Amino acid sequence: MISVVYKTLEARRFGIVNQPVNINNNSTLTNVSSEGDTLTIGFVFSSNYEPNVGVIRIEGDMNLKESKETIEKVVKAWKDSQQKNIPMEIAEKIHNGILANCIIEASFMARDINLPAPLPAPHINVASKESTQTKVDTQSYIR
Repeated sequence: MISVVYKTLEARRFGIVNQPVNINNNSTLTNVSSEGDTLTIGFVFSSNYEPNVGVIRIEGDMNLKESKETIEKVVKAWKDSQQKNIPMEIAEKIHNGILANCIIEASFMARDINLPAPLPAPHINVASKESTQTKVDTQSYIR
């Protein structure tokens, strides 16, 4: 089970969109902790519009029900990597969960300030050890 709680929602438009816009979505993990059978992942999701016409930023926590072994492994990897990495097998699940939840909220926020929606929803595929870093940039695309 996955649940997401938003702490901060920010949307800013710096200019008028009158040309194609490149939108880069990314999620960054900021904290990993556990309580019982729940793993809590702090995150920041952002949609950056280029040229610099706007930005959307969402901070929150994702709560996942996981086995005790998985939770211990994730928390240990986070601490051992000086708060930079988590195991590859769960990194993909976490980043995709963050993106799936935040892209919807970001789309509503973009509509409210007259920016293009940051869609389609990107999909993370963690394929190498370098990809397990907690900052994962999704493929950019042009609107």
